[in-house]
Amino acid sequence: MKWVLAIAFVFLHVAAITLWPAHAMVASYVFLIAAPLLGAAIAFRRCRIEGFALSRGWSLAAISLLLWTLGMISSLDADLSLSDPSQVPGGSMLLYILYGVPITYAVATIGVDRSNGVQRGIDALLAIVLGYLYFVLTFSWTTLHGVVSNQSATIISYTFDLENVFLAATTWIRYAASETSADRNLFRTLATYSGVYGICAAYYNHHVALGVAPDIGSYYDVVIDAPFLLFAMVAWSPTSRVEVVHKSSLFVHFVRSGSPLLLSLSVLTLSLLLLYQRQHTDLGIAGVVVAVLGYGLRSILSQVRHIETEDLLRHDRSTLAELAMHDALTGLLNRRAFDEAIEREWRMVQRGDQVISLVLIDIDLFKQYNDSYGHPAGDACLKLVADELQKSLRPADILARYGGEEFVVILPAATLAAASAVTLRMCERIHALALPHAASPFGHVTVSAGVACSSLARAGTPESLIDCADRALYEAKRRGRNRVEQAS
Repeated sequence: MKWVLAIAFVFLHVAAITLWPAHAMVASYVFLIAAPLLGAAIAFRRCRIEGFALSRGWSLAAISLLLWTLGMISSLDADLSLSDPSQVPGGSMLLYILYGVPITYAVATIGVDRSNGVQRGIDALLAIVLGYLYFVLTFSWTTLHGVVSNQSATIISYTFDLENVFLAATTWIRYAASETSADRNLFRTLATYSGVYGICAAYYNHHVALGVAPDIGSYYDVVIDAPFLLFAMVAWSPTSRVEVVHKSSLFVHFVRSGSPLLLSLSVLTLSLLLLYQRQHTDLGIAGVVVAVLGYGLRSILSQVRHIETEDLLRHDRSTLAELAMHDALTGLLNRRAFDEAIEREWRMVQRGDQVISLVLIDIDLFKQYNDSYGHPAGDACLKLVADELQKSLRPADILARYGGEEFVVILPAATLAAASAVTLRMCERIHALALPHAASPFGHVTVSAGVACSSLARAGTPESLIDCADRALYEAKRRGRNRVEQAS
């Protein structure tokens, strides 16, 4: 259906020129203005679907086509008012050149990185400078009333060619390197349009405008319709709602890293052209400085952002590692952290640097406590017990949740007697809490503990030390709970 409508548009254009030969120029202009305006309308439709933000790209495409439309309207006004309609005024040619600035901005910024406000400001400044340099360069070859010579007209035509080749190449590269379906759809549209536009413009400018039919109103004019109608057809289909991410490659990373250079490169190129002409030397030098400083500052900001991201990732990894070593309920070290700690402390024991003691602590009749008071109360009990145990320890001591209602304590440089004294204080603190426990013979929450020391003959490995403490804990429970037993 879209192809039928496009063909009908071209047919009506030809019919208008044929049926009103006396007004062929005006009739042709109607279609030459309608074609880019149609493309702009389709681009605005995409804006309504995907958003008007410049980062989406469709608003830039619409602005580009509107600039071209204004250029054609300016040409119509000139042809109706100038005595020599074959002369194309400088204002029109400036608009035809400026239409490429929004596309260049899109190529340089969309889908490249999540730039901050300062970076977007630099990009916008470079785009404005680029437009101004186009303005100065254009009016070095022409005036508001038209080109000053055939040589100037030829130079401007080649300038159009260079710009069109640049736009076609860069949009196709961005299309090939796009990683999301939204970016691929945008740059596929721009690349298809830019490629066809470049071919049609080169043919029309060199063969028609400077050759066989310099005046608007010939059948050659339908060539100009083609790229805009093609843009409208390609842009009509909306992006799939499924965001397909394509696999990154070295080429994709290279394009994403190099794309921000395009605005600075464009400004630098036009500045060098002005220096070559020797007509606007000061402006050319200023343009070179702006291009270099703009890209340099943007690169610095990108590097700062990269460093900030690396620091954030490093902090996140550190936080995740810390979370992985702590019990979510009590905030104490977990079993994994305890395993690492006991291995570390045991290496010091093997070197003869110290002895260590280990304590296993179990909340008495905790299953019955959960059954009587519910799991939320059980969780609160675990947290309260953990806090009280921690208050009895030295900074160098290590307290961890061993599993369920069990806790484990590593006491570096503590003999069996010293460890037993510390453990007794911990048990007394829990007893002093007087947490009600109806199923307990003591009427409140109590703990039992088993203490072992690395100096024991049977404690030759970390595992055997834990086993000794576990046997002592079992003995404390066998003897009635709410007590401390030493391993022997």
